[in-house]
Amino acid sequence: MATTIGFLGAGHLGSAIISGMLADGANGFSAKHIHATCKSAASAAYLKQAHGINAHTDNRKLVADSDYIILGVKPVQMKAVLDELADCNLDDKIIITLAAGIRIEHYRRILGDDAIIIRAMPNVAASRQASLTGIYSDDDLDPSEEDLINAVFTAIGETAWLDDETQIDGITALSGSGIAYFFRLMQAMLDAGERYGFERDELYDIITWTAVGAGTLALDNDHTPPEFDDYCQKIAVPGGTTEAALAVFDRAKLDTIVDDAMTAVAARSRAIADELTKDW
Repeated sequence: MATTIGFLGAGHLGSAIISGMLADGANGFSAKHIHATCKSAASAAYLKQAHGINAHTDNRKLVADSDYIILGVKPVQMKAVLDELADCNLDDKIIITLAAGIRIEHYRRILGDDAIIIRAMPNVAASRQASLTGIYSDDDLDPSEEDLINAVFTAIGETAWLDDETQIDGITALSGSGIAYFFRLMQAMLDAGERYGFERDELYDIITWTAVGAGTLALDNDHTPPEFDDYCQKIAVPGGTTEAALAVFDRAKLDTIVDDAMTAVAARSRAIADELTKDW
C-alpha cells in the first residue's frame, strides 16, 4: 500500500490504531508507510522502536510526507495544531480528526473551505481492537478513499458510516462514553455483591464473564430488527427472579436515567466545542 498515513499526535489512541493496523498484514498496511509525531523526542523514539514506524516531533514534515493526516490531539490543543497546518500545503491531503465536539465547519474556518475533513469517533476499546468507530464525511470521497479509511478503523474493531454530522454526538453518547455506562453498572454489581460473601477479585471475574456472555449473545442475535429486550424477555420468566430485578429498574425509571445521561453527553460535547471555537 503506497499511501502514507500520518498520525499527528500519536498518544494512547493513535498508538492503539497503529498497533491494530500493524497487527497482521490483512489490510496491507506497512510500518514504512506510517508516520507519527509526538510531543517529545523520547515518545517518538519509543513509537519508532515499538512499531518500526517513522516517528519524530516535526508536524510540518509529517504533513508534507503524508497523504492522510490523522489528528489525535485533544480538543483543547486543536486550535494550535490547526494554525500550524494552515501554513502547510494541504492540496490532496485528507484530514481525519478524532476530536469530540469540534465540527467540520470549525476546521474549515482555519484550514479553508477546500480542506477535506473526516470526523471519526473511536472508543477506548481500540486498545483491544474492539472499538466501534463512527465516521462522517461531507465530501464525496472516492471508493478507494472510503476503503482506506474503513481499513484504518476496522483494524481496531468495527465501523459505522454516518449520514449526518449530528450523529457524531450520538456516537459519542452511545459508544464513546457508553463503555463507561457498562463499567458503572458493573461496579454497582461488584459493590452490591459483597453482601453474598464473595471476595472482590471473585466478584470481578463473575461480573466480567457475565458481561462477556451478554455481549456474545447480543452479537449472535439474528432477529430482524434485533432488540436487546428479546433476551430480557427470555430470561425474565413471569414470577421469576430476573423479573423481580427488572421491576426494580422500571420503578427507578432506568430508561429515563439512561436517556438523560446520553442527552447530557451530547449537550456537553456541543458546549465544549462552542467554548473552544468561539474565537476561531
